[in-house]
Amino acid sequence: MQSWFASAKRLAELAIYREDWTIGVVAQPAADIVASGITAPVNWLKPPGPGRILADPACETHPNGARTLYAECLRHSENRGEIWSAEVPAGADPATASFRPLLAAPTHLSYPFPFRDDDGSRLLTAEMWQAGALSTWRFGTQGWQPDRVLLPNRKVVDPTLWRGPDRWWLFCGFEDDLPNEHLHLFHTPRLGRPWTPHARNPVRQGRGAARSAGPVFAAGDLLIRPAQDCANTYGGAVVLHAIRHLDPDRFVEEPIRRLDPSPGPYPHGLHTFCPAGDVTLIDGKRLRPDLAGMRYRLRMRFAAKRFN
Repeated sequence: MQSWFASAKRLAELAIYREDWTIGVVAQPAADIVASGITAPVNWLKPPGPGRILADPACETHPNGARTLYAECLRHSENRGEIWSAEVPAGADPATASFRPLLAAPTHLSYPFPFRDDDGSRLLTAEMWQAGALSTWRFGTQGWQPDRVLLPNRKVVDPTLWRGPDRWWLFCGFEDDLPNEHLHLFHTPRLGRPWTPHARNPVRQGRGAARSAGPVFAAGDLLIRPAQDCANTYGGAVVLHAIRHLDPDRFVEEPIRRLDPSPGPYPHGLHTFCPAGDVTLIDGKRLRPDLAGMRYRLRMRFAAKRFN
């Protein structure tokens, strides 16, 4: 019953309202937010043009202290996301970041996830479930170029990689298996080798704690996994979980802090939490009545269902 109610509410939101998202920069390191919550003001970035949104922020910090920020940029009229990026020099305020196009595809792209291979190479993956497989790009002398397929023949949602002491882990959902409700885990000793499913997949179930909301990170002695709370609405809040046990046969985590949307111009949702050095990146949602676009959004929604 709860799942049906949430789906009906989501459909009503899509019909009547337009979701506007943008990125917020919180002047607190992630570990401080884990301990105390968000206590600093949020500096919201201006969306890059009318009818566009920014969401799913990610950060790559370079050895010289400079940062590259990544995000999904979507134009409402096209309903197909692209990956945009912004370069932030060492010592500069990420709230001044200016995003520009980086990667586009015939299908929707979102949830950019930068990481480094075991040899230090810069890699990037993203949600691209409409393409039917999870792939990566590699940075080289000619910029970002297609690299390898990580997980073939799967409609992966919100891919989140973490390098453990002895293996790589992939946290994700699948578009054809209730991505707001089921969290799946995979592991491999080295990128480029096959991924092994976790023995307990799906390792989390429920709309309030399953879907990924940003990278897994260390906060003192804790290993933190941000998750979306989609119980009442998509991207309603972020819940920070402490991973207590992780091996190929067992996964245990517990919620230690809930982050509700920040008061202000984006009070209706929060679904990404990303450490970025001395600051933390989040995103925020506001619902704006948009009856003029109602027919278009419903048509695109049902077209996506048929595509899936």
